[in-house]
Amino acid sequence: MKISFLTPAYNSARWIVTMLESIPKEYAYEIVVCEDASTDNTLAILQQYKTIWPQLRILVNEKNSGASYSYNRCIEEARGDYVAIIDSDDHYLPAIKDVLAQIDGQYDIYYYNMLTKDGHLFTKYPSNEYSWCGQFKIIRRSFIGDARFTTRKDIAGDWDFNRMLMDKRPTSKYTGLSAYWYNFYREDSESNLHLKGLK
Repeated sequence: MKISFLTPAYNSARWIVTMLESIPKEYAYEIVVCEDASTDNTLAILQQYKTIWPQLRILVNEKNSGASYSYNRCIEEARGDYVAIIDSDDHYLPAIKDVLAQIDGQYDIYYYNMLTKDGHLFTKYPSNEYSWCGQFKIIRRSFIGDARFTTRKDIAGDWDFNRMLMDKRPTSKYTGLSAYWYNFYREDSESNLHLKGLK
């Protein structure tokens, strides 16, 4: 199976190397990064990595357009059979290789678990498929259809994307592996900005 790894990047220079290094290149058909008009050296770092990783594709927004726009642009540009979405300030844990080895085309979504930087483990089950969205899954690209990240003041855009996917009733495999490290909580996270907007 061809896997597309997708990420938006905005002023991510301090994190993006760790994120890029965590992607198992032997499984990466392509790595699509949407550079969202950073004012730091994120783009220069990406261009340097492009010289050693030919599967890295860099999309550049002319102006800062936000995470949801950048995620959607990555989804629309992806060419793999499956997509794996990762935030530019997060990274995969070694178990991601064991998750990727299970992608055999039988399921629409392959789930894994997520560890936060403060030690909390978020475990995916069928019972929390709607309540926990986040980057827990690798999705068949053709299954995504018109599901997209949204821009709202009351909630982060990945909640609507996840709801649209779940409403399609995907076939799913729960690997039970902890394969993602989530840089939560941070002041400029999309979730935190939405929470601040509600005050």
